[in-house]
Amino acid sequence: MELVGEEKKIHALFSESRLADGQTTPSFAGVWNRAQAESYRPRKAFNLSFVAATALLVCALVSLAWWSSRQRSPQVIASAPAVIGTVPVTPAGGNPESGNRDVNPRRLKRVAFNSRLRVIRLAARREALLLAANKKAARDAQAIASWKSPTATLLDSLSDGLLKSLPEMNQTVDEMKSFLPSQPK
Repeated sequence: MELVGEEKKIHALFSESRLADGQTTPSFAGVWNRAQAESYRPRKAFNLSFVAATALLVCALVSLAWWSSRQRSPQVIASAPAVIGTVPVTPAGGNPESGNRDVNPRRLKRVAFNSRLRVIRLAARREALLLAANKKAARDAQAIASWKSPTATLLDSLSDGLLKSLPEMNQTVDEMKSFLPSQPK
């Protein structure tokens, strides 16, 4: 088969393209040898991203522990009013220079009373919130319990009474036949 003008031009262009590709494409043996050499290279013991992620996780856990311990401290203070009413004992002589000053018992009683009031108000507020939440939960439970499917009436039939009841033992066979449909003879 002999090539004609346009076909010769196309054939020459494809040959040039193949030659250019052959020069830029690496040889298979070179690529294979590089891949084999990389597979035997030992990997780094610590990956930088793994270390950073671990450090971030540790920081998050430490800050969470710190935050949770800070959140519990008001509960400890709320239980302190029982101790506040006691009068501290001063050393013999009650010397103000020793760092222990006499404390006014009336002021201590007032502080203890105010603290107890705060605790009682807080407990009442919590109880009111809990009561409101319980009422809402009861209403929701009642609504769920009284729910009926909109298509439930489609499942009812006229013979439900017959299908859901059993004949009594003292009925005769003739009475029981009355429930059966009549068969043509």
